[in-house]
Amino acid sequence: MTLRFDDQVAIVTGAGRGMGRDIAQQLARRGAKVLVNDYGGAASTLTPGSIEVAQGVVEGIVAEGGLAIADSSMVGTGESAAAIVARAMEAFGRVDILVNNAGGSVVGELDAFEDAEIEGVLRTNLIGPYMLMRRAWPIMRAQGYGRIVNIMSGAILGLGRHAPYAAGKAGLIGLNADAALQGAAFGVLVNGVCPVAYSRLAKGGPQEIADRLKQHYPPALVAEAVVYLCSRENPATGEIFHVGGGRVARYALFGNEGFYDPQLTAESLAAHFDQARDLTSVAPVAGGDTGLRP
Repeated sequence: MTLRFDDQVAIVTGAGRGMGRDIAQQLARRGAKVLVNDYGGAASTLTPGSIEVAQGVVEGIVAEGGLAIADSSMVGTGESAAAIVARAMEAFGRVDILVNNAGGSVVGELDAFEDAEIEGVLRTNLIGPYMLMRRAWPIMRAQGYGRIVNIMSGAILGLGRHAPYAAGKAGLIGLNADAALQGAAFGVLVNGVCPVAYSRLAKGGPQEIADRLKQHYPPALVAEAVVYLCSRENPATGEIFHVGGGRVARYALFGNEGFYDPQLTAESLAAHFDQARDLTSVAPVAGGDTGLRP
């Protein structure tokens, strides 16, 4: 079976390099019309670039017989999201797929960054995806169909010295879950991917790790999993997958039975804190679970 995306339109952000480029190329090779978005700037999100980065990917797609257009909008505002979606609609008449891949980071101690640097990373990694989803949402709802993939990161568990990036990517967990609950009623499925792949962000880390990623974790392998999640054949929604080096594994939140005291005090919790933390018996926490007990 070959997955096809004929007559479908995809928006892929951060698609000028690495994994985003591979996602855009693989969707186009399978028949999708693709808006290739990349602002062409630095990983810090504050240094502007040019449309040449996105245009280079478009030229490669067209050379292979595909159809694509370039966009150099910087994600992170409602205005830019509206412009990106409008451009896709003007060119192709619909939007079936949104891959929120664009991201950026700064590296340093928790208090090391200027306010503008922190806000820029949060805009790119969280506000941008939200704004793009809300602009594409009514189009997908009217169509009765859509696929959204949010590219997250293992940084959601903490990396050290990446606080703005970790906070932005972790915010996507809630956005992903809430949108999936809403979208299921009208055929819009929303999933997340925590990739392990060689990228320009990896180049800023320890050389040993960068070398290992380059050798064993090509971004093209992550792109293949993302392509599947973008397809009609994918039945999942509201889920997050760890993807890297050819391995695909689901991530989920789990909770234990915990400690219950209807007259809870700090002292009673102190006496039973080990019970509250015990993970020997756990179960997945599903979307929509309010946590009300009993």
